[in-house]
Amino acid sequence: MISRRSLLAAASIISLASLGLAGVAPAYAQQKQVKLQLAWLFNGAAAGEIVALKKGFFAEKGLDVEILPGGPNSNTVQETLSGVAQIATAYAPEIMYAANQGLPIKTFGAAFQKAPLTFYSLGESNIKSVADWKGKRIGASQGATAQIKVVLDHNGMKLDDITFIQAQIPGLLQGQVDVVASWPTNVAQNVPIVQNPAGYNTQSIWDNGLQFQSNYYIARTDLIGSDSDMLVKFLEACDKGWAYAADHPEEAIDMVASMSSAIEKDKELASLKVIVSDFIYTDETREHGFANISKDRWNATLQTYAKIGEIKPELTADDVFDGSILAAAQRTKR
Repeated sequence: MISRRSLLAAASIISLASLGLAGVAPAYAQQKQVKLQLAWLFNGAAAGEIVALKKGFFAEKGLDVEILPGGPNSNTVQETLSGVAQIATAYAPEIMYAANQGLPIKTFGAAFQKAPLTFYSLGESNIKSVADWKGKRIGASQGATAQIKVVLDHNGMKLDDITFIQAQIPGLLQGQVDVVASWPTNVAQNVPIVQNPAGYNTQSIWDNGLQFQSNYYIARTDLIGSDSDMLVKFLEACDKGWAYAADHPEEAIDMVASMSSAIEKDKELASLKVIVSDFIYTDETREHGFANISKDRWNATLQTYAKIGEIKPELTADDVFDGSILAAAQRTKR
């Protein structure tokens, strides 16, 4: 005998099928809305997350993700704390300063295994190491002062041993500074330096005492505790997005360009290739997996900032990092 419940279930299936929705409604019903706040504008540095969105990798995990662009005035720590976004990408200094104030925010992964900030000088200046900075004019944004202090301290100098000037690449080309901070991931911006007839020299913060990572994924500590499953799924989708971007860079940049008409695709493609080969995938990701964070490295970074008086000396990796999401996620070793 066919029960009334069976008839109702059958009628429901027929109704869904007639609309072409059978098997689809339950999946959409389970989609969780998530906002991701980027630290910077849409460009190659966010290619993996954008690919994860455009290729449906977030949706496969039951996540309805909206990606919000950042910019020069963006403060992703504050935007995450205020609830503008559940997840954000952020840089090491702002994370350390947040921990120094006791704010409830932590990292749970890092897309960039190395912070790319690098100092450039023209070949004719013969500045080949940080030791050669003494008495020179060093150009950077005001926000890079702490990084400069650490690099100088690592080489036995202080800020008084240089002349700090707020400047960018044009300042170097026009002779206003001897050294300028830039990013090897920004290929278009660095073209005038790279094409300098007398060549150029570089000193990266990574090679000079400041080995922090970059583009950290951050979330409120209460969210990490209460919705770890969502964060695990998010991280796994980002992993898949970055792997796809690495294998299909041209297509990835097309997806980035669909989010921002301002980028120059050929130059952004060159940047993406540098990002993938030098910063997303390293020996550590080959051993530990995508987005790996080293607790020892966090401790070392905190100690360097404490040494120059930027943060309290008692801060440890546990104040800025929760390893539970990395441990639970299935991550590509590449």
